[in-house]
Amino acid sequence: MRPLAIPIAIAAFLPAACSNATSEPEPQQETADPPVEMPTDSRAQTASPANQPAEAKISPDAIPNRFIGVWDYIKGTCDPASDMRLEIGQAEFGFYESHGRVTGIRNEGEATIVDLDMSGEGETWTESLRLVLKDDGTRLHVTEPQKESDEDDYPRRRCPA
Repeated sequence: MRPLAIPIAIAAFLPAACSNATSEPEPQQETADPPVEMPTDSRAQTASPANQPAEAKISPDAIPNRFIGVWDYIKGTCDPASDMRLEIGQAEFGFYESHGRVTGIRNEGEATIVDLDMSGEGETWTESLRLVLKDDGTRLHVTEPQKESDEDDYPRRRCPA
């Protein structure tokens, strides 16, 4: 991904371009760490949990890595047009016709409760969801937090990367 390289190159070039021709360029300091490019496409985060960084490195306000990725109904196609497709990022959820920004996260046993500010089809609302992985992490169950069972009528499977 190259979008960050262009603004950095322009920012580095502007001081020289704006100075008069007789001034000498100022020496640049070397930095210890090069700029880090962050993926913006949630599909870049669909690797299996074993290939993802340890959860201890994630902010407590971020979705745990075990949930990050693209999920679809177990009999779904994983196609972007699938109405049961769910894309989970560290701070946002993407549904078929709506989008949610994470506003809160709490753990209840093996479940993670996620609070979302939702928008879609011209409307906004808040929603909370209970996320639970079943079958050795291969099935995602999404239910209402107050539901007595973690069982979901429409369990999802992780889509291939």
